[in-house]
Amino acid sequence: MQKLTPMAVKEKLEREHDKICFIDVRTEDEFLSGHVPGAMCVPLDKIENEQITIPQDRLLILSCQSGKRSARAKEILNAKGFTNLIEMDGGYLAWMKSGLPVNRVRKTIPVIRQALVAAGTVVCIGTILGILIHPAYLILPLVMGAGLMFAGITGKCGLVFLLERMPWNRNFPG
Repeated sequence: MQKLTPMAVKEKLEREHDKICFIDVRTEDEFLSGHVPGAMCVPLDKIENEQITIPQDRLLILSCQSGKRSARAKEILNAKGFTNLIEMDGGYLAWMKSGLPVNRVRKTIPVIRQALVAAGTVVCIGTILGILIHPAYLILPLVMGAGLMFAGITGKCGLVFLLERMPWNRNFPG
């Protein structure tokens, strides 16, 4: 399994940029929060569900946040007959720790973290109100917990869906 350090990837991109396709397999939201310049966002779930077209005539450098998802993407693409695959060791976090340049499209925190903050807030407030004011308020944490269970089982989160449409998450190009 071939892996390259972020510095080696940067040098390779500079020397052979026209022969390389750098693929970031993180979610679009993570990608917009910051990514390697020139990277193409192809989320892992799209690779798993075969909803992508990836060039087979180029060297593919795969990256994610820390390295786990890019390893999975490499397995899937290997099974599909791709042999020109390299992983960036340590992913985007290692790239940033190396002090290499990044492109940031959005300055807000990722939507999934916004959803966690919102869910935690509703659970805490609902519980406090249920204890101090009236037990009927306990419906709030119950509904939020059911929503989180649904999201975990299906991979579809209504709160994330809603937050993605908020103005602070839409005021960016692309």
